[in-house]
Amino acid sequence: MNKHRLFGPNLQRSCILIAAFYERGLARGDWTTQAGAVDTLGVSPAELSLALKMDELPATVIDLFNAPAEITPYSVRVIRDVIARDGLETVLQRIEQHVADGSKLSMRAVLATVKGQVSPSKRALSRYPNIEKKILKETEDSPRNIADRYHLGVTKGHWTSYSGCARALNISRKKIRDAAHICALWLSLPNLFHEAELTFAVGRKLLALDKDCGRQVLLQRARIIHSRMRGIETTSETILREFNDENVRPSDLSCVRIRRGRGTKRLIIECDHADFLFQYRRELEFAIRSALKKITVSSEQIEFNRLWSNHPYFKTSFPRYSVT
Repeated sequence: MNKHRLFGPNLQRSCILIAAFYERGLARGDWTTQAGAVDTLGVSPAELSLALKMDELPATVIDLFNAPAEITPYSVRVIRDVIARDGLETVLQRIEQHVADGSKLSMRAVLATVKGQVSPSKRALSRYPNIEKKILKETEDSPRNIADRYHLGVTKGHWTSYSGCARALNISRKKIRDAAHICALWLSLPNLFHEAELTFAVGRKLLALDKDCGRQVLLQRARIIHSRMRGIETTSETILREFNDENVRPSDLSCVRIRRGRGTKRLIIECDHADFLFQYRRELEFAIRSALKKITVSSEQIEFNRLWSNHPYFKTSFPRYSVT
């Protein structure tokens, strides 16, 4: 085996360099066939063959790379296989937006685009025509914002994986992955509650339900809940309890009794599912305060009524009649 190979195991195998060294050796008579060159060059027969076929790739695909020297035999093999499987016209459609924009992409981004792996991200962003402006208006740490930033980076060729996005945005890979999965699940469900309530805590509970029940069962239950609660203001908490069958029906709370407690400052509310009702104590307190305003009169109101009753206009407009 030749110890002076041109391409060592850790050196990137650029098609341009491999082809240049091969042609130079061929011209000098160092070898006459590809088989005779592979040992000196330090590449496999397949790598040499693919390197020499780089020029057969469509020029628009080659122009997508940051530099032609980044094209490796592996890249050539992947692109040729995709063209053979999906057709040249399909591949050109996948890259046409980048070609029109004059984009230059990394090798991974080019291969992801050629293989159609960018399509899911394009579909995820297709609902919003001005996605970049929308991202600026979203809460920065929300699943929607992180998922949109991830998909936007994929479509622009900035990264092709959660790990690449995590390094670029300085966000954990798990958080980016969860955000993408949460938003994908959210978009597949009926509009059950406001999107502003879609936090990571709520989203991860939905993902857990999706894992336990399966997507089809979850979708079926979501449609039932949506039809049953149509026209009713719901929250994410209510919907999650509904999925888990934990909501209390009105008939379960029909028997409510209020009685006096010890002293003059205590009322006791008795009902079934008191633990459930306690979650809505703020609403109950607001309702009681509203009721108290209707049945009580403030000292300011008493003084106003006294002054108004003694006003001359009041006396002349509404004369008092006495019974004789």
